[in-house]
Amino acid sequence: DFQSLRYIDGIPSSFQFFLPLGAAGALHLPSAAFLPPPKEKRLSPELPLPKQLVCRWSKCNQFFDLLQDLVDHVNDFHVKPEKDAGYCCHWEGCARHGRGFNARYKMLIHIRTHTNEKPHRCPTCNKSFSRLENLKIHNRSHTGEKPYICPYEGCNKRYSNSSDRFKHTRTHY
Repeated sequence: DFQSLRYIDGIPSSFQFFLPLGAAGALHLPSAAFLPPPKEKRLSPELPLPKQLVCRWSKCNQFFDLLQDLVDHVNDFHVKPEKDAGYCCHWEGCARHGRGFNARYKMLIHIRTHTNEKPHRCPTCNKSFSRLENLKIHNRSHTGEKPYICPYEGCNKRYSNSSDRFKHTRTHY
């Protein structure tokens, strides 16, 4: 099953091989076989595999110890406009299948679905969100604000977000 294999590069060609995910600890190989080229981030021996972050952009597969390093890498090296296609995501398994975005900021927000970056943190409960709008909606759970009123005459129900109001309005029809 090639989906569960991780390719380790940066090793002399006679030592290139595939490893099943999570199997690195079960193999007894000289540590020198896993040393990265100078100044390039690859598999970190200090971190267990689940804690490591990998760039799954097409033909990249670099490893990172910190989420911010992965995010910076993707934003700086991979998010580039393509001729006649806008900004296209080439993350392995991306559901967009190469459909582009017409603006860089939209692509950057999309990339968060792959990296799990959630930079918007609630100051009240510390819950994190990938989009600022979602934090604003969440904040209403603390303030009790319900700005969305049911438009059906005689019904005065209120909701903190438009989606819940929309679902409610269908009960009237």
